[in-house]
Amino acid sequence: MKTIKALPFLAIFLVLIGLLLFQPFLTQPANAQVFIYTPTAESNGNIYYIVKSGDTCQSISLLNNISIDQLRAYNQLDLNDCDNMRIGKKLLIGIVPTAVITAGPSPTPTESVPTPMPVIGQGTVCVYLFNDINGNAIAEDGETSIGGGEISITSDAGDFSQTAPTTADDNPVCFENINEGSYTISIAIPDGYNATTAQNYKVTLKAGDTSTIDFGAQASSHLTVESGDNGGKSLLLALVGGLILIVGLGIGLYAYSTLQKK
Repeated sequence: MKTIKALPFLAIFLVLIGLLLFQPFLTQPANAQVFIYTPTAESNGNIYYIVKSGDTCQSISLLNNISIDQLRAYNQLDLNDCDNMRIGKKLLIGIVPTAVITAGPSPTPTESVPTPMPVIGQGTVCVYLFNDINGNAIAEDGETSIGGGEISITSDAGDFSQTAPTTADDNPVCFENINEGSYTISIAIPDGYNATTAQNYKVTLKAGDTSTIDFGAQASSHLTVESGDNGGKSLLLALVGGLILIVGLGIGLYAYSTLQKK
């Protein structure tokens, strides 16, 4: 009778061990992106930075190549303000001098003035496909670029479409001097890799902006074969975990059925 009562606890113990050994095969890749935008001057010549979570005067100065003293002077910040930034606050980080117009002779009037063509600004979109070794969807030191993939960028207006291969030289592939507007960026992962991030992303490009999109991929054999020995051990642990899980469930059902009969 004591043996039968102890069987449920044994079953739970075996189920937990089986789940622990089988857990690496249940892990799903994260879906994150990193997007970098270069701030541009507004119509009055001022360049602003919008405060994000975790920002301080020091991090903002390093990110935008401005001294802390200049940042504080531009925005009348004291030391307490620097350590307690309000998310969404607009900070002045630079001033672009405006041209001084010197009066000259009046132009000779013409009979008809041509209709001015609208000015369309241009920007740059850069794409980086990196080897996401740890599968966290964030490009980190030591995670180099992957060649052999295919990048596609298409404007939502349908007036621009271009492709380019990814490279393994640790530099992003950039599409320069393209008109501002909305674009869809897609990545084709090379054979032997699985995506660890979304493979499509929409970006709204403004004049003067440089938008960088990171896409991650991981070798398809990473979870099971990191080396000859480790791959075999991972598969063996998974099989052992599955068997222990099945045995634990069987013992639990047997104990439950026996107790019900009594």
